[in-house]
Formats: sequence, structure tokens, C-alpha cells
Amino acid sequence: MERRITSKYIGVMLAVILIFSGLFYIIARHVKSSDIISFDDTIIHFTQSFISDELTIWVERITFLGSILFIAVAILIITVLLLWKKKYALAIFFISANGFGALLNTLLKWFFKRERPDILPVIIEKGYSFPSGHSMGSLIFFSSCAYLCIHLLNSTGKKVMAYIIACMLILLIGTSRVYLGVHYPTDVVGGYSIGIAYSAVCILAFRLYEFKTKR
Repeated sequence: MERRITSKYIGVMLAVILIFSGLFYIIARHVKSSDIISFDDTIIHFTQSFISDELTIWVERITFLGSILFIAVAILIITVLLLWKKKYALAIFFISANGFGALLNTLLKWFFKRERPDILPVIIEKGYSFPSGHSMGSLIFFSSCAYLCIHLLNSTGKKVMAYIIACMLILLIGTSRVYLGVHYPTDVVGGYSIGIAYSAVCILAFRLYEFKTKR
């Protein structure tokens, strides 16, 4: 039974990896086309039509949750807690998934070298734009946190709530990047796409490790 379930799980995860890798490839291939640029500009203008001083304060707080500083500190704290609880395999999974994910994002940015938008930026940030580091990084971080809940929480309701909160934060952080004018919408979608594919690879690898060691 365990083998059959595992085979189905592997099939689903491989499908997720292929679908979202393919979506990222399509976006990356056309990211500098006139149609994509026009689409991006339209979405940016629409999103920024809601700009206000009060909303900007909250958006900046939300975008901080996807920053290198916040995620790095959170990773350190969570990893220490996992080691303290003697969850060594989960600790290695968690820090490796996030660490190599950050490296992958850096490499992709340098490969595509897409400049950031210059349409009414609310804040100024340096570096390349595609794929969005906040979007990709927050997706990997919060999805890996939610995955930890599967192992550490007993209540199904709490596990579901962890995934709901993770999804909400990921979406809010991505939207905040467009609102602040530091990323194109396709930067965000591209970050989500490759982030989902990468996270699926990490989770699948960990599940296969668990299956092998528990046989």
C-alpha cells in the first residue's frame, strides 16, 4: 500500500515540477517581448492606482516578510529549534531548501539580467528584476514552513491552517512588490513558478529519503 501511494505521490510531484518549470520557461522566453511589457505596465498602473500613505506603510511591512533579513533570521531560529528537538533530517531539509533556493534565484537573476521597472517606484531597490527574489524566496520559505507543520503538528485543522496562512503571505508579498514598483508582475509570477517547481523537487527528495530510511 505504501509503495502504491508513494508511486502516485511521485507522479503528482513530477507533474507539478514539469508544469511549473514549463510555465517559468514560457515566461522567461517572452519576458522582454512587447506584449509582455505592455501587460506588465497595465497591471502596475492598475495596482498603483490604490496607492496611499496609509496603505504603503502596511505594504512595506508585508514586503519585509519576504526580505533577506527576515527570512535569514527566521531560518536560523527555526533551524535551531529543529536541532533542539532533535529533528535533524528536517533541519537539513529546511536549511538546504532555503539556502540553495536563494542561490538559484541569484543565478537566475544574473542569467536574465532584466532591469527593474521605472514606473513610479515607491521605493528604490538595486539588482536585477527577474525572477522576483521576494516572491520566490517567500514561496520557498513559507511552503517549507508549512511542510514542517505536517511533521510537527497532530491536528489536521492546524496543518490546513498553516498552508492557508502560508499561501496568503506568499500572495501578499508578491503583490506588494508590484505595488511598490520594484517588480513587474511577470517577475512575481516567474518567481512563483520556479519557486513551486523547486519546492516540489525538495519535498519529493525528502519524501523519498524518508521512504528509503523507514523501509
